[in-house]
Amino acid sequence: MAKDESSHRIKYAWHLDGWSFENGSKATLVKSAVKTIPSEYVPEMDENIFCPVCYTNLNRIPKDKDHFSNGRDAHFAHKPAYKDIKCDLRSTKPEGKRYESHEEAQKAIDDENLVIVTGFLNDKPVEPDGSDDEYDETPVEDATGPVSEVPIGRHNGESFKLPSKISTVAGICRNFDENIYKYYYFPGQNNAVRLLDLLRPIDKVEDEDETPRLYYGVIKNSFNAGQNPKPENIRMTEIFCHNKVHDFFLKATDRVSQEKGINDNSKDRVVLIFGEVSWSGIGLCLERLKWGEFALLPEKYNNLII
Repeated sequence: MAKDESSHRIKYAWHLDGWSFENGSKATLVKSAVKTIPSEYVPEMDENIFCPVCYTNLNRIPKDKDHFSNGRDAHFAHKPAYKDIKCDLRSTKPEGKRYESHEEAQKAIDDENLVIVTGFLNDKPVEPDGSDDEYDETPVEDATGPVSEVPIGRHNGESFKLPSKISTVAGICRNFDENIYKYYYFPGQNNAVRLLDLLRPIDKVEDEDETPRLYYGVIKNSFNAGQNPKPENIRMTEIFCHNKVHDFFLKATDRVSQEKGINDNSKDRVVLIFGEVSWSGIGLCLERLKWGEFALLPEKYNNLII
């Protein structure tokens, strides 16, 4: 991560002419503002772009160019005048979120700011009639899970019994721009963490990791590995990886991969995967995944992640 506090973490700004942090309604901003990425900024937006988390004014740096002299892309940053307003998007080492009480955590769930995921769907649900949306790959993206003891209390060891979801990565990919700043609790975590900070780039992975994590990567190529291209064969989807790693593959059956939109023409698409990284020959891989543990990211969100 770059040393600059904002170049990685403020993926977009709210743009709304005439709104102010001091006097405006946050609900009005969220309802009426337009999400604007740094490359869409124009000078007329100055004083009218706001942080998606703390809602204070932002600067676009540099203001008049899309790139720094060293080639780095322009980015958003908090204005110094609001340095006393707490916002974890300033931090390069976010600590996650802990809640003062069960009621506070429940309210965060009710407000859709916190998602408790106790697992991912094992198998593909029955498809509904008339669904042709590319990202309606499952009719059920979030099923009701059990009430779970979740260690997200303010004090060490404090857990709350909270409702959970059995989810899919496809459900995370849908409305990804809204989900990226929500807090998620995945199995095995010690606290709730913004989705932004849970995402691990595959091209930074150098070794196996037995802890399941949420990874993302760009597809290099994909092919049916059988001599005869049957749906039951493994489809090897290669992902751009670290230069110290020989190769990195997502392994799933051709049938399931194709159902999720991954095929011979998926080069340069972004895929999200929840799982354990293991060695496979001289390379690394993610394999033996549940149905709900991987999905393509809609292309319109690529600029929020790569």
